[in-house]
Amino acid sequence: MPSREVYGQRAPLFERLSARDTPLVLDGPALAESIRGALVRLLGSRADRSVASYLAGPRLVTSYGVPGTVDFTAVSLSDRQLMARCLEAAIASYEPRLSDISVVLEPTRDRLRPLEARLTATVTLMGYQRAVVFLLNGRAVTLAGEG
Repeated sequence: MPSREVYGQRAPLFERLSARDTPLVLDGPALAESIRGALVRLLGSRADRSVASYLAGPRLVTSYGVPGTVDFTAVSLSDRQLMARCLEAAIASYEPRLSDISVVLEPTRDRLRPLEARLTATVTLMGYQRAVVFLLNGRAVTLAGEG
C-alpha cells in the first residue's frame, strides 16, 4: 500500500504544555480549534494604543490585541470598515498561520450584539492551503474547501 502524505502543523508550544491530550501535529478540526482559541485570546485583548496609532505603526508584543473601538458605531459604514481593518491587522500580526485575511462586519437587529463579524482566511500547512471561515461572534467554526 502506498504511503499517504499527512498534512498538519505542529501544535503551538503553550498548547502542548498545557493540555495532556494535545497532539504534536494538528490537522483539520484540531487545527481550526487551535486557531479559534488563538483568535479568542487575541480579539479579547485590548491594545493600549489609539486606532490611528495602531494602524500606522508596527504591532509589537506590547501592543498585542486590538485597539478599543468604543467611540465607533455599528451603523456607520466607515466605522465598520475601520474596525475591520484593525481586526485584519491584529490577526495578520499575531496569528501567523493565517494569510489572505478578510474581515467583514455587518450590522444586525440585535441590540446586545449589533455587529456580525466574519473572517475568511487561508491556512497554510506545509505547502498545502485550506480556506477557513470563522464567525467571530460565537464558537462556530466552519472549514471551507474540504473535498
